[in-house]
Amino acid sequence: MQKLDFVKNIEIIVEKLKTNEIVNAFNSGFSQPGTNYSYQQITPLLFLSKSNFDQLYTDPKFIEILNELNAPEVYSEKNLSHLTTILRSTTAQNIIAASNAIALFNFHNTILSTYKLTKAVLLNETISNNFENNLENGVVIFQIVIDEEGLETEKYIKILSALEELTEILNKIYGEETEKSEIILLDSGSDTNLGIKTGIETAKSLFLIFKEIWDFATNFKHYKAAQKNKTLLDSLSIRAEIKLKVEQGVLTKEEGLEYSHIIKTRTDDLIALKVLPKQILMEQNFVENKKLLKEFEGMKLLGEGE
Repeated sequence: MQKLDFVKNIEIIVEKLKTNEIVNAFNSGFSQPGTNYSYQQITPLLFLSKSNFDQLYTDPKFIEILNELNAPEVYSEKNLSHLTTILRSTTAQNIIAASNAIALFNFHNTILSTYKLTKAVLLNETISNNFENNLENGVVIFQIVIDEEGLETEKYIKILSALEELTEILNKIYGEETEKSEIILLDSGSDTNLGIKTGIETAKSLFLIFKEIWDFATNFKHYKAAQKNKTLLDSLSIRAEIKLKVEQGVLTKEEGLEYSHIIKTRTDDLIALKVLPKQILMEQNFVENKKLLKEFEGMKLLGEGE
């Protein structure tokens, strides 16, 4: 499992199991040890947490993590039944004396500590688990879908070269030539995460190009090829931006045509190599998106001509 995905999965576990809320409730009681505290407020959180645990435990990517954390024992019916008799209005001393209650607190506290540690160690300060935040920092995370054992060096070179050309052209269009574009994440696994840091407007435009193409391609799969290619190409926001820059004299007509051609061909190359922004692949049905991306392998979604 890739580093980025591991951290993201821990984050989902924290959210779904209501870990922050449960730990905060315990800590509120522990901070006033000699006073009765309403620990029963944890019970509804616990049963919501249990419901979400049952859902997570059907997903293979969470099972191993949850087993390592001993979650099945924590969420067993016997343990939950016992906890409902312990979590009541009482002092911290009585809660600490109850092994089941402390086990519950330690379980969630461990998840929280694991999340903070993995986020600090495995991700650098530039990369966030939030895709929108990444774009605001000029970062686009791509995923290379790999069906076989690894990816040939030749394909990596093609992918990196196409992404470099795309970002270079977009930097010119948006006047961000001074922004340094660099690879800040290359995280191998069953698939590969590839992170690019560039100018903010360039990053947003780079993501939008793929988003518009993917949305169109998935919504109009049965379009006649020539009609689809022309409609799709004309609909891209970057085309309107290039036209505007040519009209303003920022770009020459020749540069506009050249940039449009490079954007079209390199984007086509990347989708044909099964490369998409990770956010797009993760939206809605990840399995279906991967399957569809495989169907587009080797295809020219934007057509052969300019």
